[in-house]
Amino acid sequence: MFRVHRLLLVYAVAVPLALMLGYIVATPDMITLSMVGMILLVLALPLLIQWHHWLLILTWNSVFIAGFLPGQLQIWYLCAGFTFSMAMIHRFMGHRNFPRVPELTKPILFLTGVIVLTGKIRGGLGLRVLGSGSYGGRNYFFVLIAIIGYFALISQPIPRLKRATAAKWFFLAGTTFVINNLLYALGPLTYFMFWIIPTGGLNFQAASNWSEGGVQRIAGLGPAGPFFLCFLLARWGMRGLFEWDKPWRFLLVIVALVASMFSGFRAQVMALVLLFAIQFMIEGLWKTPLLPVLALLGVLCLAPMIFFANRLPGAMQRSLSFLPVDINPDVRADAEGSIDWRVGMWREVWVEAPKYLLIGKGYAIDPNDLYAASVSPESGYEGSMLAGDYHNGPLSILIPFGVFGALAFLWLLYAGSKVLYSNYRYGDARMRRVNTTLLAYYLTQVVFFFFVFGAFNGQLSVFLGILGFSVSLNGGVCRRPVVRRQTVFAPSLAAPLAAA
Repeated sequence: MFRVHRLLLVYAVAVPLALMLGYIVATPDMITLSMVGMILLVLALPLLIQWHHWLLILTWNSVFIAGFLPGQLQIWYLCAGFTFSMAMIHRFMGHRNFPRVPELTKPILFLTGVIVLTGKIRGGLGLRVLGSGSYGGRNYFFVLIAIIGYFALISQPIPRLKRATAAKWFFLAGTTFVINNLLYALGPLTYFMFWIIPTGGLNFQAASNWSEGGVQRIAGLGPAGPFFLCFLLARWGMRGLFEWDKPWRFLLVIVALVASMFSGFRAQVMALVLLFAIQFMIEGLWKTPLLPVLALLGVLCLAPMIFFANRLPGAMQRSLSFLPVDINPDVRADAEGSIDWRVGMWREVWVEAPKYLLIGKGYAIDPNDLYAASVSPESGYEGSMLAGDYHNGPLSILIPFGVFGALAFLWLLYAGSKVLYSNYRYGDARMRRVNTTLLAYYLTQVVFFFFVFGAFNGQLSVFLGILGFSVSLNGGVCRRPVVRRQTVFAPSLAAPLAAA
């Protein structure tokens, strides 16, 4: 009898809900799609409560967006907010507390204070939906959600038996950046997927299809290559990639490098090579005979590219344009033009830097300045300067948040390197390869931020994601084992004399 009543109850709820959803889908617009999203969220709530932390790990490096919400927010933003809310509920109920990581918590809270105080002084956070008279709130949102995401990541330790699986999918999620290029190549039948896949980077691919002589660049392969290399290193380690009885492993490294070159981004190719070199050094392989062998392989692989670079596809030529090789003059001019554009902007920004050393400029944008930059551009980069998109790591933190923000960020980077090194040095031996890869990837991002390309509002989530995942993976920060000294009791000389 109970089963019959339960079945009737299910039908009483499911049938009207199905009819309502059918009517809503028949008249699609943003409001109806939002309603569908909310209904699906309510139905999936039990699964979210059970697996929200895993969803956050799987989506942190992924490309997926919430297309049913304005602003094309990434899915991991929603997962971070939900996981953080669940963690706070558990904490208030006394079931679970956040792990104690004071070496990271202190600089993060200090950095948060600088960001909020700067926004307050410089005219608010620029959120128009909250009645602000300025723009720029997205950058504040990106920075603050990265901080929330860090605490959401560390809120739960990853079970010991699931750590290898979590590490695998944490890195493989980054290969999803190539999906948008695949959807564009497959044609209009797959364009409905752009509700959850952003269209950023497709302009390079579209330009080559609609203009003669255009460079065919697959932008998604740029970030996908380093993430795929991280997966290989976390799974087999640098030594495992050079096992002579399994040559296909090293061929996968070559695939990652060549794929990144088809993106046309020099910086991504440099990041991949730098990641490989740092991991090679951390594992101590530079002391072994593998160093001359690898050097010989590098010469054999790079020599054909150098001598026949002008015959490679245009995207690969652009990726190699930082080397002294013979490439197409048009491709080199395009690459050098982007460098000149950045250098010109840096010269103008650097002159204004002293004005914001004590109190940063913040991210708030005056609507009048934004309009003036859009209708009367003089040098072509006023819009980027107003938005804080300086294409330079040190400037992206120093101008918006001044010297205090820069010091807080440097403190965070230093503390993060110590935490990752401790987990690499004293962590579980079974997680040694994963911890080594996390440390190498973190150091690569630090070098990349300061010397190649950096954006504080975009890369803070990268740094905090690595740190938060490492803390969750290792159940906190692994410490040096304490060796207790054993007290040796020497025989007393008084006892034999008394007996005598």
